[in-house]
Amino acid sequence: MSFREIVTLQVGHYSNFVGTHMWNAQESSFNYDPAKASEKEICHDVLYREGQNLQREVTFTPRLVLLDLKGSLRTLRQQGDLYDMGIEEEVNWPGDVTMHSEDRPARNAFLKSLHKEDSRIDDDDNHDEDDDCISKDNGKTSKKKKKMAHCKESDTDRMQQDKTHSFDEQVKVWSDFLGARFHPKTIQVVQEFRHQEEYSPFDIYPLGEEVMRNYETTCEWEDRVHYFTEECDNLQGFHLLADTHNGFGGIMSGMLKYLEDEFPGKGVLAFGLTPADASDDTAQARATRIINSALAYDTACRHSSLFVPASVAKGLWRLLEPPRKYPYLDFNSSPFHTSAILAAAIDTMTLPYRLYDGAINITDITHSFNAQGRKMASLSANFPLGLYQDESLVDFLTPYVAEMNVYPWQPLTPHITNQNAPFIQSAVSRGAMFNGAQTKTDSQKLPQCFTNVKSTEETIRNFLFEKSRGSPFSLQCLKTSISTKMPFPQIFSKAISKTGYVSTSDRPDGVSVETAPVITSLQCAPDLCDLIGQLTSSASKMNIKKHHRYLSAGLEEDDFTDVLDNLNAVANCYHMYREAM
Repeated sequence: MSFREIVTLQVGHYSNFVGTHMWNAQESSFNYDPAKASEKEICHDVLYREGQNLQREVTFTPRLVLLDLKGSLRTLRQQGDLYDMGIEEEVNWPGDVTMHSEDRPARNAFLKSLHKEDSRIDDDDNHDEDDDCISKDNGKTSKKKKKMAHCKESDTDRMQQDKTHSFDEQVKVWSDFLGARFHPKTIQVVQEFRHQEEYSPFDIYPLGEEVMRNYETTCEWEDRVHYFTEECDNLQGFHLLADTHNGFGGIMSGMLKYLEDEFPGKGVLAFGLTPADASDDTAQARATRIINSALAYDTACRHSSLFVPASVAKGLWRLLEPPRKYPYLDFNSSPFHTSAILAAAIDTMTLPYRLYDGAINITDITHSFNAQGRKMASLSANFPLGLYQDESLVDFLTPYVAEMNVYPWQPLTPHITNQNAPFIQSAVSRGAMFNGAQTKTDSQKLPQCFTNVKSTEETIRNFLFEKSRGSPFSLQCLKTSISTKMPFPQIFSKAISKTGYVSTSDRPDGVSVETAPVITSLQCAPDLCDLIGQLTSSASKMNIKKHHRYLSAGLEEDDFTDVLDNLNAVANCYHMYREAM
């Protein structure tokens, strides 16, 4: 059976924060109970691969290639530990040898718990004579894998109830909260630059292009990509998560051009990510962010199938605006918190082509969105949904029907306001209960679109039809909520219950939110004209002649002018349609 595989690429430190939350959440939702096999909605084989390590144990790891700088892994080994034989490399040199070693950073409480449970499982397996494989999803998993998941879950529950455990403060890099296990081909470290290096920062777009011009670096990356793609039976495309505010935008450029040439016809859905705490303390830092973004957005629009800018910040140009407010979230601007929100939205938004039944192809979305030169889309979400445990979905959506430009989701793309009906959109709902018979809305005031609705899908579909004013849309509804167990940050307000619904009483201390319903909307909308227009306007005010690092790295003044012209052309695609409405 073919699973329409997708290979994921992560480029940059913040993108790896987002990706880590996604992989953790997906592995937390794995269903190992054969009795509940019929309830599975998500086909994890689309993003995951089954393999076998050197001990002949069955593994299930993401089909993933990620890049980051030296010093960003901390306690995580680049090759991982699934394929470790425990043999240290010998130095075959007859002369004197001077060894220079650096102490490995100490693991935090979460990583220590995972390591302890893994060691306990290994001890148990030494006494387990029956290590036959059992069925999981449409692949296989060993009994060891199943026991490992159970131990991690039980230990996580204990950690969630530990009031003295301050996990947020312990997270410095994305590997500090990585619960998933990676294949040795997954992690690639850029050796030329070091994470958070003060004197030689990796902060401008041309430096990324320079990295991709390095023959050895490019060959290594291509080898990793081909390792995962060549074992696919029916590759449908790629996910690309990339930082666009720094040098990783230049690396993204080289990757997109390579994928376009090497895998024609495959969908490439690219997400351009910017943290809410990006450097903004000087005029030079702001100028660097704007120039990098202009260069990265231009490349992404030209060489990806569809490009989705995403950030929790309201705006990124001129000044870095504060994060948006969400009714039932209490978070700060740290990458650990903000990346969790983006991860929940991206993971939910991509579900239509990751299902067991009725799945579409990634190109069904990318090709339908990028007609008429429109290569950019915006992402919005409501996380958690904001639905009371006993509230009817009809009652929840009824107030939004009357308000012309009000929707049950918040923009996660900067400079987007959702004040105009989209040209086309793809909506996904997960975990929303129907409770249609319990509606408390007066039948005289009930919107006609909700008359005699009998399911969650019918309710939301009728709502979208009413709000979209004839614009085409697709809808996918799932029963499964997203997993928000440890190490997902507990950024939920006290009004959110353990299952992610709004409660009339505060959640008790020591009780964490384990799942949460989500609704997302991927839109091709007129607001994107403002996003691109403001970026172009801000970038055009930059005198590139004064930014010597860009010029010395190879950026020509005429090339930058062409970038601005290209972005203006993209903005006009949305502006003309908005004027016609």
